[in-house]
Amino acid sequence: MTDEITRQPLARAVLATLAKTRGGDDPLGSLARTVLSGEATLQTAAQFSWHGRALDDAFTASLAQRDALTPAERAEWERQAQQLRDAGAALTVGMDTPSADIRGGEGRQ
Repeated sequence: MTDEITRQPLARAVLATLAKTRGGDDPLGSLARTVLSGEATLQTAAQFSWHGRALDDAFTASLAQRDALTPAERAEWERQAQQLRDAGAALTVGMDTPSADIRGGEGRQ
């Protein structure tokens, strides 16, 4: 994989979950499998109209869900999001080159 985003543990986890849980006819599952396989970068895969429309729809739905939260729920959501960002930053700080495990097992037989 040549996409910098795939070096981020949280992003890889999200992509892997989408790839495993979405069927072959699901655009977000297809996008995840395309990126994880190295067939395309995330940016390139998102430019495919099928993938791009699905990302836009999912993003729009997530904003509507976020906006429907109570202030207390929103604060908790933001706290958890910050924890995930911090955990991801702690895992990627100082990574000059990705390991074989992060690149998807290259070099393993």
